[in-house]
Amino acid sequence: MNLDEISQQIEELRSRVAALLQRTNSSLISEQEQVTAAFEQLQIALAELKGAEAEEQLQQQTERERLVVKIAQRIRQSLNLEEILNTTVSEVQQFLQADRVFIYRFEPDWGGLVVVESVSDGWKPILGSRLKDPTFVESYVQPYKQGRIQATEDIYAGELTPCYVDFLAEFQVRAALIVPILQGEQLWGLLAANHCSSPRQWQQLEINLLKQLATQVAIAIQQSTLFEQIQTELNERKQAEQKIREQAALLDVATDAIFVCDLKNQILFWNKGAERLYGWMAQEAEGKRVNELLDQNTAVKLEDVHNVLAEEGSWQGELDQVTKEGKDVIVFSRWTLVRDQEQRPKSILVVNTNITENKQLEAQFLRAQRLESIGTLASGMAHDLNNVLAPILMSVQLLLLKFPDLPTQNLLKILEANVKRGAGLVKQVLSFARGVEGERITLQVQHLILEIEQIAKQTFPKSIEVYTDLPSDLWTVSANATHLHQVLMNLVVNARDAMPDGGTLSIGAENLFIDAHYARMYLEAPVGNYIVITISDTGTGITPESLERIFEPFFTTKEFGKGTGLGLSTVIGIIKSHGGLVNVTSQVGKGTQFQVFLPAVSVTQSPPVPELELPKGHGELILVVDDEAPIREITRITLENSNYQVNTASDGIEALALYAQQKNDIKVVLMDMMMPSMDGATTIRTLQKINPQVKIIAVSGLASNDKVAEAAGVGLQAFLSKPYTAQELLKTIHGVFSNSQTGSWRMR
Repeated sequence: MNLDEISQQIEELRSRVAALLQRTNSSLISEQEQVTAAFEQLQIALAELKGAEAEEQLQQQTERERLVVKIAQRIRQSLNLEEILNTTVSEVQQFLQADRVFIYRFEPDWGGLVVVESVSDGWKPILGSRLKDPTFVESYVQPYKQGRIQATEDIYAGELTPCYVDFLAEFQVRAALIVPILQGEQLWGLLAANHCSSPRQWQQLEINLLKQLATQVAIAIQQSTLFEQIQTELNERKQAEQKIREQAALLDVATDAIFVCDLKNQILFWNKGAERLYGWMAQEAEGKRVNELLDQNTAVKLEDVHNVLAEEGSWQGELDQVTKEGKDVIVFSRWTLVRDQEQRPKSILVVNTNITENKQLEAQFLRAQRLESIGTLASGMAHDLNNVLAPILMSVQLLLLKFPDLPTQNLLKILEANVKRGAGLVKQVLSFARGVEGERITLQVQHLILEIEQIAKQTFPKSIEVYTDLPSDLWTVSANATHLHQVLMNLVVNARDAMPDGGTLSIGAENLFIDAHYARMYLEAPVGNYIVITISDTGTGITPESLERIFEPFFTTKEFGKGTGLGLSTVIGIIKSHGGLVNVTSQVGKGTQFQVFLPAVSVTQSPPVPELELPKGHGELILVVDDEAPIREITRITLENSNYQVNTASDGIEALALYAQQKNDIKVVLMDMMMPSMDGATTIRTLQKINPQVKIIAVSGLASNDKVAEAAGVGLQAFLSKPYTAQELLKTIHGVFSNSQTGSWRMR
């Protein structure tokens, strides 16, 4: 039996009771029994009515709980907030049989937007509408924040302000149930149910339902917000990781060695540039300490670096480090202290640039400058020494002719040998200082090397083994054979002295093309074809400190009296004068290697021209011009003993006066190029104005390239270098007379 049937039965019973009360007293007893029965039936009906109402209420409560649980499960299972909200308002509308259910979200100005809506047909939809009640802030914000629920049965009942009534009527609202959606203490929005067709009394069950659902919606919103935050953080993290990967890729492309270490110098990051520079792979380096990996001797230096970092936040400077293979490198290092968000020191970023090659080039440049300065000083000293040695040498040769007895001859020969030795030392200094050029021919260096090999095998100790490696297709060079012979002898003698207990001396030669890359490594090496002569030994080696100074004149590591210190300075001077260079590598205890680079030429070698014996003079008059009286005197005596007539002048002015008086008789002028008052070049030009056909032999203690060029430029017949022997003097004069037809000139 349903509620409608029970209500109808009760109404019928009430009507029967009323009819019975109007009957007469005669039938009172019988009717009373009927009334009693009717009341009993009424009580039964009322009991059944109450049971049905309770059952219906229980059923509604069950449906409400089922709806809340269903929505709660959906919230737990889904992170799609829009889907959850749409489903919620749709099911709430169906449960409440309301005309409209929607969710309204507030904006900062307390206006807002209808984000989801479920509305019955025939009523105005408001989804997406921006709504703002003018009285909302002062009348409703605070109560809603406190959890107040507004249940309005009829907007026209007088409970609402006229302004609010007009606002609701605009959207066809007649009755409204509004529950706040709270996020903590913040008012996020409203869950609202509208009845539009007529007033409606909202039941407590309906109010409780919306209140529970508002709580579930708040949970869904919070859950969605957290999910969005997590997604945002994940996206930001992915972007950050991608950026880090890109930056790491850029770091790997960088040529510099870049690594990160903690405050205890433990390596945390190691890029490809560091792998290339040091040879350690990232997995080998990470976790190791910087000083243990790169150099065990930098602990004190790193302590100083950390002190500067703590004070200034950065440091830069040069560090000597070592690679995995034990190779020494020099780096320009930049250290930067990295701090966390709270500005506490966190780690250290290190960027190292390999400047080893630059430092080597810098050392070569400084060495070249030092040698140039020493050369300038040496050339001035050599000029004065030659002027001292020249008269001594010629005087000794004259005395040999004058005193034929054996004891005197022996003494004079000893004196002559030592004077020549001194002159040779001066020439070595000049070779170093100015790169003296002698007569050059096109020659094969293999002939010189074979000659040196023979000398070494014959004169060196038997404990030294000599090997040569000479290809058959060696290019030729344009060089002075005597000078190259001197270079090779100096180098092999040094190699012998470096092997007192025996060893191996190797001499080799090869063709080499120096390209632009190699030229960058050596400042003095232009691009081109070269012959490379390599002389290596297995001797004691040269220390790095001595290696910096081996080409300086008078520098020697040999014991006192066993070396002049001019051998290698002469070598470098001669090779430079030939347009070449010398490279040295050495390891203490393992040996030394010298490489001599000479520019190659492709001209066929010319055979040497044998010199002929020179006859004496035929009474020709020679004018000797020199500011050094001993040189003038000994030259005069030498020439007169060889059947020449001689006039002397102490300077250019006196020479011009004598020549003007005897220009028809003077056959050759022997002119010193460096004199006070009027130098040789000025005197020569003046003599040529007097007699364009005058024959002049230039003399100087500085037989340098520029002096030879200067002599050739003024049309001289020959150039004679001080100190000269009597034989060199006589051969030069005879050569001038012999070549007078061709106009050529010679140098001695």
